[in-house]
Amino acid sequence: MFEPIKDLILVIFKKRNLFLKIFSVLVLLSLAYILFIRTPYYTSSAKIFINSKTSSSLNQTSFLGGILGSQTGGARDVQILTEIIRGNTFFNSLIDNNKIIDIEKNEDFKSILENRINSSNTQKMYKEFMEMLSLSYDSKKQIIDIGFKSKNREIAKNSTSVLLEQIEVSYINYKNGLELNKILSLENRIVDVNKKLSSIEKKLTSFREKNMNFKSSPSLLIQYEGIVRDRMIMEQTIITLNGQKELSELELKSNADLFLVINAPYLPAYKDLPTNKILFLILTMFALFISITSVIIINERLKDTE
Repeated sequence: MFEPIKDLILVIFKKRNLFLKIFSVLVLLSLAYILFIRTPYYTSSAKIFINSKTSSSLNQTSFLGGILGSQTGGARDVQILTEIIRGNTFFNSLIDNNKIIDIEKNEDFKSILENRINSSNTQKMYKEFMEMLSLSYDSKKQIIDIGFKSKNREIAKNSTSVLLEQIEVSYINYKNGLELNKILSLENRIVDVNKKLSSIEKKLTSFREKNMNFKSSPSLLIQYEGIVRDRMIMEQTIITLNGQKELSELELKSNADLFLVINAPYLPAYKDLPTNKILFLILTMFALFISITSVIIINERLKDTE
């Protein structure tokens, strides 16, 4: 049972000089990578709660409604907001923000990205931004986790703070846009209904003028009741539309209350995993595996040549 293990140990012992050379080189390369090449990052994170309980304006027949499925307004808003954050429009608004992030160098978000990639190309900056961005969500809890990585702790925290500000603006603009479109649609509908109501009222006035004794005629009475019924329907429709418009206007004013930061950006105390110690252990195990494999392969080839 232990014969293969014994053979392996004998091969390594026999070729110990070769094994030690390969293992030492790999360990030294690992150390050089950790000490001089690898750059550990800090990540400052924050949590956002979308306090939306109402059903979304996007119904099942709409494009986004069909993609996201049947969900509560808050869950749908969380998913849509994450897509907004990943979008180019959000990124362009973000780099237009002139708030200073690196206080020592007096640099804003755009300047920091330009210095990282040594380019002012927007698409390259966007790619770098997506690599540094940490984004996840839980649609059931209506929570979004957002974070930003940086070599500097202060920059990581300040970048996340700027991200939060821009996310809040984008979310409120999105919600306000929905309500403004709804209000515009309702106003247009109210105008149309008012025109129909005006037409019906003229028709009713004309009917009364031409048929002063309509109550004595069953057929004329039926016509009159039909016109009155149409007027009542239009009046009730206008009342309903105005009520919906008032509700939309109230939601427009309260949209800012739907965005809540439940965990503000913090100054990260530790660097992101894996730490240098853990990474060195992993690379050492990998070096050990490669060294053993290399010795076995070389030993087998020497046997074949003999």
